[in-house]
Amino acid sequence: MQKSSYQHTWLMLMYFMIPQNLISSIYRLKKSFDQPTLISKNYKSLVEEANFIISENNFRVQVIHVDINNIIVDDNRKVETIFDDIKIKSLILEIKFICLKKSLINNLSNKFKKNNLNILCIYCSSYVKSFYYKNSIDSRNNFIFLDIGYERTSALFFNNNKFQFLNSIPIGGNNITKDISNVLKLDINYSEDLKTKFNQNDGETSFNKISTNEINLYSEITKKNISIDLLKKIIQARVDEIIDISVTRNNYFKNNKSSEKPKIVFIGGGSKLKSFINKFYLKKTFSEFTFFDESYSKICEAGINYHKSDERLLINFKKKLKKTGFFEKFFNFFSR
Repeated sequence: MQKSSYQHTWLMLMYFMIPQNLISSIYRLKKSFDQPTLISKNYKSLVEEANFIISENNFRVQVIHVDINNIIVDDNRKVETIFDDIKIKSLILEIKFICLKKSLINNLSNKFKKNNLNILCIYCSSYVKSFYYKNSIDSRNNFIFLDIGYERTSALFFNNNKFQFLNSIPIGGNNITKDISNVLKLDINYSEDLKTKFNQNDGETSFNKISTNEINLYSEITKKNISIDLLKKIIQARVDEIIDISVTRNNYFKNNKSSEKPKIVFIGGGSKLKSFINKFYLKKTFSEFTFFDESYSKICEAGINYHKSDERLLINFKKKLKKTGFFEKFFNFFSR
């Protein structure tokens, strides 16, 4: 039986705290062997070791995504996939993790348990969508997905079609609604309707009579002598801020030495804000900007696609308890 042991282990760890429950981390873990050994025998164990290190040093978080960014064998040779017949003397894995606070997971689990439901898997929706959508865009090098949600925006950076970094900020579409409400002195529900209809009509000044409040929202702001131009400026100012804070002010973006400007792809609520994107500002910063047309079916497809992927299998789930039958439960109860 072939022996293998550590000659030395080298670990580089970087943490990026993301507001409200998410943590993104980067590991570079190396394992050396006394003699050549099959890569397939050590690849999974090294991933599990990195999982273990995260769990031991960060007992408050749980890994929800594992991305193998690079596989390097014999110190300098990169491989894209694992082959059983490759013998190596050393193995380096550059691994990126996305973690979620256990307190949040426990709160969600308890709410589901009250309705007799168990949560089997929890994923970051922005990451899962980007993982799926990246196969549909032309660019492979240096692109960004910007997912503007209700109260949070996530920017996911990719290079060479590989995930590089996640930045998440506590600002989203609801902040736009609040801005409209505060500046135009409108009810928050009216402001949400106004924003939604303005997006649907690409900034046109004609609104349908039908709305969730059965009020012609255009007539509402006309009565207050507030211009459509002001409304557009309110929305555009907040959108510019979201892009600035989540992407251009981010250290990863600033430190990116690539000569090629990145492409930015708007998904989520961001894809509906095309009328208010400052195109002059984007052209100075990005090589191209597109708006990915999402639908509920595409989002569901993204979730199913990720759940079936090989990457999902890298998550070190706990072993499920063996199911017991009625008589076994009955025996165990009276044998206490």
